[in-house]
Amino acid sequence: RWRVVILLLFVGLTAAAVMPAMSLDFDRSVEGLFDKNDQNLKNYMEGRRLFGGAETALVAYDDASLLTVQGLTKLEAFADQLAKIKGIEGVLSLAQAKLPSAPASSKSLREHLESGAVTPEQMKEQLVAADLYRGRLLSADAKTAVLLVTFAPIDTEDVSRAETISLLRDACASHDSPAMLFGGPVLVEDIYGHLENDGRMLGLASTTILAVVIALVFRNLRWILLPLAVVHITLLWTKAIVAIFSMQLSMVSSPLTALVTVIGVATVVHLTIRFREERQDHEPIEATRRTLAHMTPAILWTCLTTAAGFCSLMASRVVPVAGFGAMMAIGSSLVFVTAIGLMPAAVLIGQKHTDPARAPGENKVAALLGGMIRAVERRPGRVAVIALLIIGAVGSGIVRLEVSTNFTEDFRESSPVVVSYNFINKRLGVTTMFDVLVDMPPTSDEEAFAKAMKSLRAMQKKIDALAGLKGTLSLNNLLDFLIAPKTRLTDPMSVMLAGGLSMMPPAKQVETLRTLGPELVDTFWNSDHRVMRVIVQQGNVPDSRDRRRLLMQVESIAREHFPSARVAGVEVLIVNMVSSLLKDQWVTFGLAVGAILIMMCIAFGGWKLGLIALVPNAAPIILVLGAMGWIGFKVNVATAMLASVSMGLAVDFSIHYIYRFRHEARQGKTVEQALRDAHGSTGLAMVVANIALIAGFSSLTISAFIPTIHFGILVSLAMLGGLVGNLVALPLLIRLVVRDGNRAASEAPVSST
Repeated sequence: RWRVVILLLFVGLTAAAVMPAMSLDFDRSVEGLFDKNDQNLKNYMEGRRLFGGAETALVAYDDASLLTVQGLTKLEAFADQLAKIKGIEGVLSLAQAKLPSAPASSKSLREHLESGAVTPEQMKEQLVAADLYRGRLLSADAKTAVLLVTFAPIDTEDVSRAETISLLRDACASHDSPAMLFGGPVLVEDIYGHLENDGRMLGLASTTILAVVIALVFRNLRWILLPLAVVHITLLWTKAIVAIFSMQLSMVSSPLTALVTVIGVATVVHLTIRFREERQDHEPIEATRRTLAHMTPAILWTCLTTAAGFCSLMASRVVPVAGFGAMMAIGSSLVFVTAIGLMPAAVLIGQKHTDPARAPGENKVAALLGGMIRAVERRPGRVAVIALLIIGAVGSGIVRLEVSTNFTEDFRESSPVVVSYNFINKRLGVTTMFDVLVDMPPTSDEEAFAKAMKSLRAMQKKIDALAGLKGTLSLNNLLDFLIAPKTRLTDPMSVMLAGGLSMMPPAKQVETLRTLGPELVDTFWNSDHRVMRVIVQQGNVPDSRDRRRLLMQVESIAREHFPSARVAGVEVLIVNMVSSLLKDQWVTFGLAVGAILIMMCIAFGGWKLGLIALVPNAAPIILVLGAMGWIGFKVNVATAMLASVSMGLAVDFSIHYIYRFRHEARQGKTVEQALRDAHGSTGLAMVVANIALIAGFSSLTISAFIPTIHFGILVSLAMLGGLVGNLVALPLLIRLVVRDGNRAASEAPVSST
């Protein structure tokens, strides 16, 4: 009766949701990935506050004649070109470097060569031997130049970070020896650039693919438009609600559109097939009423259990995962409202050509399902034993699961960020850097400060000896560079400076150095807060457990000398974040299973049917995770959601199947006959819905962000396994629990009638 009013209400609410939904944006900050109370985040923020929050990137290129007048002239010109790009605060390169044998000289390296004071071979020997330069501003073979590019703070730029990076890439590409650009800001910008493109592209792709699938299956315009309307109204409402509550999209949010699409389409598929059955005996209005009467409880519980699966993600310590769980919980719940609310208007307005057609090959699928249930009934023991053996063998691979800590693995090999990373890693052997922050006495207490600097040197020596590290850099290294042996120094001013500094205690050395180059001292020493910074360079350590172990070793060594020492930096944040992914996966999976079990026990009026509904859906997830472990497929921020999401989606099949079985049993049929009828009707809807689900998730494979691709593939496999489990294992389990049709009918909860 109210279908037109409800339709108009939906139109009005959708129109009101457009503006808030359009305001939804990505949180691009590093801080947005972590809980504000995370100690590692606090350490990172302390480092930024005390030693500057400027973000940097590396530009590198090959030049066999780098340490010649011509090579250094080219380097200076390139550095000037990069420095003039909008959004760049400064560029550090060998153009500003001091010759190790004349650190106090005002001459540049090029000017030393032009004056004949040093030959290219002598310069190479000096620069490669200097810790300040080797692996930082040039490669160990002195054939690769490195420029450290500092970005202006985002809030002071008159150009976006994306535009600045684009201009940098253009400059690198036009350089006569193509240069490579890599760094944290570039990596983050590329991630969110891909995700924004994915948000547009994947939404269109999933909608198109599912529209084609539905068109082939039902061949009726209104049954194509209904699922699309359900999906897009749900998406708009979800985004509007998320924006109103000041939530933001994150690096795991790109599957949002595809997930809402497949949930909405799968729900409408069940409604469509049930409506088609009812139309065999009833007029459209009565068929619609009966469809809603029978399907509303099942759809309510499927949407609630799906939402529960996503809600479990909110327990994750990885903030983007928790936020995505909240978004999808809202979206899953809204699917119920839109599907049930729109169906009467979609079916009954016009009342012509309302019937969906039968899909090509549907009779063969029905016959196959009938043969499947008969085979299961004949050999239940054999089926159970084979299933248990497979689950045990494949599932044992779970103990081999590893977490990916290298964000370059999230991009295709041909992407600019990966090509640049591989180039720089190969030339410099350094993959990332992090800091050790230590509390020091004030320079006014010369004796205590000298003792602390000695401890700092001992700490660095132990850390430098750790396998996997390329070395450390602190104020000690800077002083060593200036207070060089007289045999190394050739410039009179440098000899005088070295002699003067060598006679001073460390506190006086630091204060003197501050007068000569305050920016150098401020890089390592914050006198106001009395915190010293030690930069640690890490080599190629691909295994996540080894990287975490290395961080713990560094922190342990630092605390032997300075009890309050702490490691800080993006590397520390990332390693600790991904190390929690595996643990979070099992925590969220356990919460999802518990919440779904409680809901199904309520829905089915007893714990037995609720419990057996979990088995055919949990087993495929165990198989997928085990297979990942055996083949070395690493867990990332997207696939960490696999277990909970798959459980919430796959259990929908069980709910629809059991509801249909209970309905048939209430008609007085035996358990065997009720199972066969449920298999032939709901089983067919499950197959069609699964095809739609896999088709929808296939759209994720065109993403440029590898975790999104993996998420789509793995969830599709888990869903396919859930379908097989519900068509094979669920009937077996129902026969064990329910002995006769009368008992099955008597156990039906009031809410299902």
